[in-house]
This record gives sequence, structure tokens and C-alpha cells, in this order.
Amino acid sequence: MMAAKFFRNAILIPTFLFQACIPSLSKGFLQSVTDFLQLRSLVNTGPSGPFKISFTVSGLLGSGLAINLNSGAETIIVNADGNYEFTTVLNSGSNFNVSIQTQPTLPVQTCSVSGGSGVVGHGNINSIIVNCDPLRYTLSGTITGLDGITGLILTNSIDGATLNVAVASGTFAFTQTYLDGSSYNVSVTTQPNHPVQNCVTTNGVGVIASANVTNITIACTSVAYPIYVNVVGLSSGTLAIRNNNAELLTIITNGLHMFPTDVVTNNSYNLQVVSNPTNHQCTLSSSTGVVTGSITVTANCFSMLSVNPSLGGVLQPTESIRLQFSAAINVGSCTGSTGLNTNLGFPVQFLVSTTAITDDTLTVTPAPTDSWVYGNSTLTLNCISNSGHSLSTTVNIPYLVPSTIRYVSQISGNDAFDGLTPFTPKRNIQEAINNLGVCPTFDCAVLVEGGWYDSTAIGDKIQLINGISLYGGYVAGSNFGTWDPDSHSSQILMIATPVSCAAATLVSPCAAIAGDVSIVNDTTVSGFFIKSGPNTAPYMAGVFLDSTAKVRLINNAIDGGTGINASSGIHSINSNLFLVKNLIDGGKCTLASCDAIGLYMSSTFPISPILLLNVISGGDSTLANVRSKGVQYVGTSTITVSNILGNIILSKDLNLTSSTDSVAFEVTSAASAGSNGTLSGNILKGGAGNNSIGIRIQVASAIEIGSTTQGNTIVSTNGVLGTYGIHLIGGHVVRRNAINVGNATSTAPSTVAGVYVTGGGTATIENNTIEVGSATSTVSTSVYGIYTTNSNATTRIIGNYIHTGGSNGTGSATTAAGISVGTPANILVANNWIQNGTSNNNAFGIELKGVFSGIKIYHNTVSSGSSPIAGKESPIFITTPSSAADIQNNVLLLVDNTAGNACIINSGSGIQSAIKYNVFHNCASLVYHNSINYTDLCGGAIPTTAGCVTPISAVVANFGNNLNLNPNFVSNFGVTANYVPTSATSCLITKSTNNILTDSLNGNGTRPGGDGAVSLGAIEYEYACTP
Repeated sequence: MMAAKFFRNAILIPTFLFQACIPSLSKGFLQSVTDFLQLRSLVNTGPSGPFKISFTVSGLLGSGLAINLNSGAETIIVNADGNYEFTTVLNSGSNFNVSIQTQPTLPVQTCSVSGGSGVVGHGNINSIIVNCDPLRYTLSGTITGLDGITGLILTNSIDGATLNVAVASGTFAFTQTYLDGSSYNVSVTTQPNHPVQNCVTTNGVGVIASANVTNITIACTSVAYPIYVNVVGLSSGTLAIRNNNAELLTIITNGLHMFPTDVVTNNSYNLQVVSNPTNHQCTLSSSTGVVTGSITVTANCFSMLSVNPSLGGVLQPTESIRLQFSAAINVGSCTGSTGLNTNLGFPVQFLVSTTAITDDTLTVTPAPTDSWVYGNSTLTLNCISNSGHSLSTTVNIPYLVPSTIRYVSQISGNDAFDGLTPFTPKRNIQEAINNLGVCPTFDCAVLVEGGWYDSTAIGDKIQLINGISLYGGYVAGSNFGTWDPDSHSSQILMIATPVSCAAATLVSPCAAIAGDVSIVNDTTVSGFFIKSGPNTAPYMAGVFLDSTAKVRLINNAIDGGTGINASSGIHSINSNLFLVKNLIDGGKCTLASCDAIGLYMSSTFPISPILLLNVISGGDSTLANVRSKGVQYVGTSTITVSNILGNIILSKDLNLTSSTDSVAFEVTSAASAGSNGTLSGNILKGGAGNNSIGIRIQVASAIEIGSTTQGNTIVSTNGVLGTYGIHLIGGHVVRRNAINVGNATSTAPSTVAGVYVTGGGTATIENNTIEVGSATSTVSTSVYGIYTTNSNATTRIIGNYIHTGGSNGTGSATTAAGISVGTPANILVANNWIQNGTSNNNAFGIELKGVFSGIKIYHNTVSSGSSPIAGKESPIFITTPSSAADIQNNVLLLVDNTAGNACIINSGSGIQSAIKYNVFHNCASLVYHNSINYTDLCGGAIPTTAGCVTPISAVVANFGNNLNLNPNFVSNFGVTANYVPTSATSCLITKSTNNILTDSLNGNGTRPGGDGAVSLGAIEYEYACTP
């Protein structure tokens, strides 16, 4: 329950609800640098100061040396060697000029300043020396273009002296002095960062010849820029933002924050809010773009934190609405808020007060002689914070201003009372509904005090009536003055299962509350704990809705009770649901092969349910062959899933000794192929079972799982025959999901897969993070990151991170594969990062089966995984009789360089279209084809037999330019490898000319890089490399 509470607070609240020979530097040039840096300070979150200016004095014998800053702004009198610091401080972009105002006397000396003028960058200036010794000389020069906030470090390798330089443009000097004839070798030993810069040294090597050295030049150019996030409106909690589906930035304060890693020039950034602070929703001013300079994106977290009365509740005619925000509110801005009308039309009053932050609370009240208009209304807030930021999303708060009320109390209620006042309440909910009879204005309410209420006290259930809403959670003893819907203290219980429930069916289950086709106006049920019978019925449900789109279930805890054939928390037939902030449990079923479902939906006409911020769990059972499902749609018409947002959807752990299925979210084969929409922003977890599945869609539909900006967290746990993150029939789009798959243990064949697609169609599987567990069996096992069969030519498997576990079965079929593709179509498999696991037999990074039509394998970084059997381990394995594969620009890593293994194994005689511009590592046999080992690269780097005797092909254009190199990634192998290139990586790898894609794992439009070249493998890398 704690996890549920955390997620409910942290999840995205949908809009629906809240909706630069050394000449001297001219003054004009310095001024232009100053102007530029001052402009940059508006978008560069590096330190802007104030900064200190210090200098070192050497060789001083006399006294009275006066050092001046900026033409008399400050003067320091110096009488001894040492380090000195002006008290005047300067901001980034300010000019500094340190000069000698008065030379020393007693004895008279002539001192000179080196490194004394320039523009302040992003740190203290300590690269200035005042030398008074005529027999010693200084080592200095000029620098241009320094913009990195970390500055740079120069080193004289002759004596090891180092110098931190923070001069954006101007002069610098080492703070040591040197004798005539001294050698020097000055270079940049630490390059600037944020932005990443490449600073090149000219004239850095020489011998001092009776004069100060002044001609060393440092020229800096930016190669990568930082991504900054300016957070506003955050009052508490943690905001997490991910860039390019990789680096995560966590933020707990307002202000400017920076991703640790800069993005290479002309590469793209793609930001995604991963999690929001408690009770906040944060939106980004820009989520994607191409980097040409420092990027600053605003994360607006200005949110409504709480509201009283609660969302969807009762608002009495003269009652005030109290809203607390995450920042100080501008009360004048709120006058444009709409949706709540008053009877006399007087202006609504807005008053600001303080709760946690000054002026963070807004009270909305009708004028003293006015009142709210009866009926269902929605307050739409259009407020602005005192800092000038609008609410991060539109805030819509639904209310009912009831024209007629009935009160119900367990403690003081009596059905003989009229129920008209808090002092004369009814005892039973149905009696209060019946007493109202009909509600001609559709704005009536039954208010229910905390206590227990029998759903069968009058009739066999509580039957909802059009326009009569039910509100539970009124605190007992408060005379209905305090509403606490989060407590769910008003409990609707089926004390005894009605006799009529013996005839319950799948289309007419036994239920504690029911709503039917007669409900055509908004009718709310909020603040209750609802549970059906303690005794079994054939089909049992907490709430049954039939042919209605107007029942709104808000902030209830619902338990399906106990059913024989099936139980469900909410059972919906031909109804468009509105479920917000509910806790729903599927109860328990008591017959082998039964179903226990949190939310069951069936419809013969198109539906588009609204499911927001709910925790929905399938039910459980200890019996054989049962099925626990969080959400199931079985209707013959279409379902649109776009309004299923911000939910936790779970299924329960089941008996592992029988054919049980635990599925978090399912669309069955009976559903229409026209089903559509994007399922995003949810956490889905399949419980343990014979099959454990996060999402299963058994029809070739248009449903997309995850969007270009936001995916889902999808988990499957332990299984027997199988555990699958996503199991699909026919195509589908799967984007930006975090998929974590458990283990399967069986005595029969078992399968573990992140994304498993059968049935053909077009599949788009991109930008997912897939972690897959292990399969163990006394017979065969299969472990896949992504598995597809018969997909058509437009299928794309792009930009996924895949890490698989072990396939611990027996026999020739036992396989571990990062990606397994079985299709005759020319699909695209590109930019994937694949670390395959171990297998007792087949270990293939990419497995191609039945491929004949030019499948494109481009720019993947692939590890083979490990197998103890020779010839059964390869980063790319092509089964016989496959042919025509186009394999380019991949980095192929063989874990075990033993006889029989190869970086590419073609197990048959099929001729491939191309094998070029690939990197082979740790494989003595580069390619094994048609029982021949190709161990050398010859004649244009074509794979060739030993001694360059026979090339695999004479066509260099299609089979040449391969490399046999160690890529020197951060870690080529290991428990968790890191395939990011380093400065030790060969430039032949990071600066290839074979430009075939515009995208990389870094993001869209990132190839070629700013240097016009492309990096081989999944990552586009533009930093230092090894020539």
C-alpha cells in the first residue's frame, strides 16, 4: 500500500484533470568578448561570480611596489614575495587589467606583469605574475574562446608546474619564473567542460632566450554543450528527468541544474520527465531539439498540491474552496478562472494566505450574499505564480453543488428519519436513494458518515439512480462537517450473499453496487470501501456497470469479494468508465480455471475509458489453472487506451505448480483489430505464475505501448513455462518503456523474453530499456531481449538497450539471444546496445532465422554472450538457408575466442548482401561461412581465409573496410558492460565515412556528427580518439 501511495503522488497528473605571432588584444576585442560572455550568462548556468583576482609576486627585494586593478579600482602595496588577492570581485564577462602603479624602491627595481589582462571566465583568476628579478623570466601567452565552466589546466612537463586558467580571453602566465636557457613544454592536460571544449596549444615548446615568453597561444573551440534545466515551482520532493533515454538528472531544489554529460554539437537532446515530486506535475518548455550551443529548458513544477473539498466531492452552496500551491500565488491572476457560477453573478472572491510557503494558499468563495449554482461544475484554474509562471498544466476540479441532500449514519441513523439534516440521518444508503426517488435536476447527493453499511439491507444491492451521487468518508461525530474521502471509512459490505446471486452470470454478476443504462447524467461514487459477499456466487464483483458512461468512481477502495467462476473489482459491460484515484482489487475465485480480475471490461461498441491515478490489482487464488489479471478487455469492439494514465496495474502471485496466468494488462483475441491509442505513464507488473506477463495483446491492433516522450515501467516476475514483459500478436509500436523480466524455472521448455511478437504485421520497437532474467529447465530454454516472427518490411527495431540473462536448459534448441528475428522481410535492426547473456547451447547477440530479403543490420553494438559449445557463440548468427542480409557499421564483440566461434556465423551457404565497415573484436575467426573460416582482413579489409588466400567476396564495396580492432570501450565485457567509446578508442572506429543512418542511440539526427563522420556501433562519439 505504501508503494501505491507513493506512486499515486509521484506520477504525472494528466492534463485532463488539472490539465577564441600574438598581437596585443585591442580594447574593442575585449569588449566584444565581455558582451558575449554577459549574454552567455543568461543561458549558461556555470558560476557567474563574483570571482576574485589574485597575483603572485616573485623576486621582490625593495618595498613600496603598488599593484593596481582596473585603473585604480583597487591598489595593493606589496613589500615581499607571495600571493596577493584584491578585495574587489568581478563577475563572469568583466574585464580585468592588473598593472604596476609604483615600482619598488630601496633598492630600486623594475617589475613587470605577465598574464594581467583579459576577460573573467567562470572562476577565480590566479594566472598573473609580477616578476621583479632581472635574471629570471616568465612563461606566458594568450588564450581565446575559453567557455567551459571548469576552466582548463596547463602543464609545463619540464618541471611539472600546472596552471588553472579561468581567463575567457586575454593573457595568462605561469606563477613560476625561469632562468635563461630553461626548456619548457606547455600543453593542455585537462580540457574544459560544460561546454566540452578542445583547446589547442601553439608555440608551447621552446627554450627561454633572455626574454619573457609571450607567444604561447591557446585556442578553444566547443565540441559539446551542456543541457541545463531551470526548475520553478518546486516546493518539495524529487524531480527526475532523463536525457536521450540514458542519463538521469535528479533535482530537489528550484533553480538551474545541469546534466553531467554534455551533448555533442549537432546531436539531439530528448528530455523526459521520469518521475515527479510528490503532488507536483512538472512540464518541460522544450523536450527535444538539436544542440548548437548551451541549452536551457524550463521545468515548470508550479502545481496545485491539495484542494478541499477534495476532487470530485460535494461543494455546499456557500462553502469555500481552499487550494494549496507549490509556490506563492498571484491572486489577481486567478480571477480568470472559470467553471463555477454563482446564482447572483457577483464576482467570485479570491483570498491568499500562507500554509507552508508565503502566499501559497488560495481560498475561493462566493460573494457574501451569493452562492454557487446547483449542479455538476468544474473549476478551471488559470492562476500564475508570483514569479510569473502559469500552472504547469490546466487544473480542472469537478464538484457537485447538490440541490438536494440525504444524510446517512450508522451511529445515529434510522430509516424512519427523514434524512434531511445531519441530525435526522437515514441508516441505509439504499433507503436514502429511494427516499430521493428521482432527481429531476440530476444534482442530488447522499452523504454517508464513517461506518459500515449493508449493500443488501434493502434489495440485493445498492442500485444507483441517475443524478444521485454517493459520498462516503464523512468523519463520524463531525455532524457531516468534515469529509475525509482518503480514509474510505464508509464501508459498503455485502453482509450476506443474496439468494438471487446464485443465478449470477458473466454478463450479470453479483455486486454490491450497480449502475445501468438509466444513468445518463454524471453520478459520482466517492470515498467508500466497497466489498462484495463473504459467501460465494458464480460471478462476483465489487461494482457492476452495464451500458452507462456517466458513473464516476473517484477515490474508492473496491474489493471484488469471492466468486466461484470469476471475481472482479469492477465489472464493466458496454460502459465508458471514469475511474480516478481508486484502489481496486479483483478479490478471489474458488474454482479451478477461474478468473480474478481487477478491472474487467467488455463492449460491443467502441469505448475509451478514463483511468487515472488508480491502483488496480488482479485477484488471487491458490487453486490450479487460475488467472489473475489487473486489467482485461474482452469486448468484440474497439478500445482506445490513451486515457489510461498514471496507474499502477498489477496481477497477483499464483500457484506455480499448475497452468496459471498472471497478467497485469490484457486485450484478448476477441477484441477488434481497430483497438487503438497510446498506453503510457503507467507501472504494470505481472505476478508470479506458470506464465507471468506484464502486457499481453492478443490481437493485431493499433494500440501503441509508450509514446515518443513517455513510456511505461513494465515488469514480469517469476514464471514456469514463461515470463514476458510484453507479449504481442501482430506488430504494434513499443516505445520508451523500461522493461524488467524475471526468471522461469520448469521441467518443460520455458521462455523468458522482454518483447515477444508473433503473428506478423509491422512492429516498431524502439528506445526501450530491456533487462531480462534467466530460464532454467531439464529440457530446452529460450531467453530473448526481443523476439519477432514474420514481421513485414516496415518493421523497425531501433535504439534499444538489451541485457539478457542465462538460458540454462539442455539440447540444441536452448538459446540466449539479444534479438531474434525470423522473417523473410527486409526490416531494419539498428542502433541497438546488446549485451547477451549465457547459454548452455546457443548464445547469439542477434539471431537471424529464415531471412531472405535484405534485412538491414546497421550500427549495433553487440556482444555474443557465452556458450560452452564450440560454434554456438556469435554476435551475429545466421541460420541456414538465410541470405541477403546487409550487415554494416556494427561493433561485434565475441566473449569466448575459441575454435568454432566467430563474430559472424553463417551456418549455411546463403550469400549475404554486405558485410562491411564492421568492427570485429576478440574473434580469431572473423566470419564463418559455408564451413569456411575467414580469419584475416585483406584486399580492402575483406574477410579472407588464412594468409589472404580466398576472400569471402571480391567486391570491396560490399564486403570491405572492416576492422579487426579492440574498440576500447569503457568496458568491453563484464557483468554489466559499457559500450561508450573512450579516448583510447581508435579514430578508425569513431570517424568512419560510411554514412548510412541519420540517427544513433544518442538520439534522432545525431549522425553524422559535427566532424562530418560517423561512429561505428550504436553510440555516436565525437570526443578525443586514438589516431
